[in-house]
Amino acid sequence: SKNWIEENRECDAGGWFCPGKYPPGLKKILDKKKDFAQLEDFNRGDKDDEYQKQYFQDLNNPDLAKKRAQMNMKREEEKKATDQPKKTLTDEEKIEIYSTWEDTADTTLMWQLVTTNAIDDMNRWLDQDPGAAWLRSADGRGPMWWAFESKNQDIVSILMTAGVPHNDKDKNGLAPVDLLRE
Repeated sequence: SKNWIEENRECDAGGWFCPGKYPPGLKKILDKKKDFAQLEDFNRGDKDDEYQKQYFQDLNNPDLAKKRAQMNMKREEEKKATDQPKKTLTDEEKIEIYSTWEDTADTTLMWQLVTTNAIDDMNRWLDQDPGAAWLRSADGRGPMWWAFESKNQDIVSILMTAGVPHNDKDKNGLAPVDLLRE
């Protein structure tokens, strides 16, 4: 009420700055708040750099942000559930995925993860869906080609650990290792 505000007003000596107090009923809500900080506040160090980088990546690529949010939600659900063994694919499932060459949202997302070196996001995705390592786009290329093309040894290692071959050919007859020579 107005009376509560008047009785609890705290202003500086000049009376021009009054940060105020909030009614006790709002304490629960206000305890969850995060104070606003200017991007140009140079006195607080670099603690928000990663957050800001992620924020702007999400703005520029809403599909990746959506997939990342879905993966985070799945991870939270999995934490709540009992520990289950990591999902593995049968050889038949790998062959089925690997022999399907098509451009999809998943192949586009995988290309983005590989070419931007988003190793953590890729590992989370592969933990939830190991079949993603075996995706191939319409030109016959997949994560292994893109990793070689980007000269991304970390992702090549992840894919090789998953069993993805590095000597198969795309529609132009090029193997992933051939892309190192281009």
